[in-house]
Amino acid sequence: MNLTIDIGNTYTKLGFFRGLALVTTLKFSNSEQINWQSIISQNKVEKSILSRVNKKEEKFDELRAKTQFIEANHSLQLPFTSDYKPFISLGIDRVVALAASTSLYPNQNVLVIDAGSCITYDLITQDAHHLGGSISPGIEMRYRSMSTFTDQLPKLSLAEIERFAPTTTQDAMHHGVISGIIAEIDAFVLEYGKLVPNFTIILTGGDASFLSNRVKNGILADANFLAFGLNMLLETNKS
Repeated sequence: MNLTIDIGNTYTKLGFFRGLALVTTLKFSNSEQINWQSIISQNKVEKSILSRVNKKEEKFDELRAKTQFIEANHSLQLPFTSDYKPFISLGIDRVVALAASTSLYPNQNVLVIDAGSCITYDLITQDAHHLGGSISPGIEMRYRSMSTFTDQLPKLSLAEIERFAPTTTQDAMHHGVISGIIAEIDAFVLEYGKLVPNFTIILTGGDASFLSNRVKNGILADANFLAFGLNMLLETNKS
């Protein structure tokens, strides 16, 4: 069994693959302790790959000792080229997403939208060449910034938006965050469409499920997109 480990800013997501087929997934809060020995033995893990965006010091000794272990990095054999400069500054989560694009949508133009702590946009061509991308604050970051940098605005969490136009401060903030992100996504889709027409749009990340029913049709939501990218890198770079 292959194990993919995606450590984001809030959650750690595990994917279990038999070859290229996803068998099951698990999700943990980053505050939880994961029993790696149990994970390995119960699932008969032979190979594992890790991607992490935080700088938390953890050595993953069990994985290194008992599996063929790889940590995703910019020096791996990658299935795409990129205009990003310097390439090492491209977030490893974005690298993994681009790898997933070439694996799941070969010979296609793809725009990957990863809606997590930040929202990233990355465009890759049918020739597996990354043209670049954009970064903006994610949902939680937008809510938090309004209460942090003002004296009067309250601290809110994600909620359904009410009718337009908003008539309370809370509704005004919800509309500002949610409608603002939806408008941003639509605008970036149009802007990247000026560079490459007719691309497939993938929406992934922790907030993908919430946003998927609110953005325009034609955007594919895939919560396991990065897991497929990690597994492809593991299969490509295994010893």
